[in-house]
Amino acid sequence: MRPPVASGQPDTPPRPTSPTASPLRLTPEQRARNLPLAQELLALTKLPTICERKMMSVLLKEIRTTPEMRGYTDIFRNFFQQHVSASLMSEEMARYLVENFTEHEMLQLKAIVDTSAGQKMFSTLENLPDVERLNDANYLQLFDEEETRQYKVFSRLPAFQKFSDCVPTLIDLGGEVTTKRVNAHLPDLMDDLRRRMQEQPPLN
Repeated sequence: MRPPVASGQPDTPPRPTSPTASPLRLTPEQRARNLPLAQELLALTKLPTICERKMMSVLLKEIRTTPEMRGYTDIFRNFFQQHVSASLMSEEMARYLVENFTEHEMLQLKAIVDTSAGQKMFSTLENLPDVERLNDANYLQLFDEEETRQYKVFSRLPAFQKFSDCVPTLIDLGGEVTTKRVNAHLPDLMDDLRRRMQEQPPLN
């Protein structure tokens, strides 16, 4: 939930056209060297964990809307906790970053995340700095005066612009990992449900 708009707050600074991410031409050695840096950047942003929490919330919400499944929420919760993994999302996201961001760009992004404004931007799904939010004047309501100054500097950095363009793609990658994992292990879930239903039939 975004904070309410207050009068007298500064407007969002004009944002130059964002460069789009395009795959880099890397040697296997460069990929291997940059992968730990990408993983470290993701750990600092907490993006995989944010994505994991969101996926879990959506999946469990869907279960609760099905009356006959409400008595088995614990089975679904255990299943999702086992198979919806931030670490697996991080692996996929890191590979994407390595293919699309240079070492220098990732180091710049790490420096941004280490600031007060950067930490606030990566605190929740609703605060993530994607293009739509960065073009919304309400977004600046998140920051105090010093953080607003930091943000205005970040908004002009090509690496930050490019990363904000890629945030939805990174979230989508997390969703794809979740879908593949859930589908791959559905037989296990069905077995657990059948066993529970035999022991404890659903209430009519």
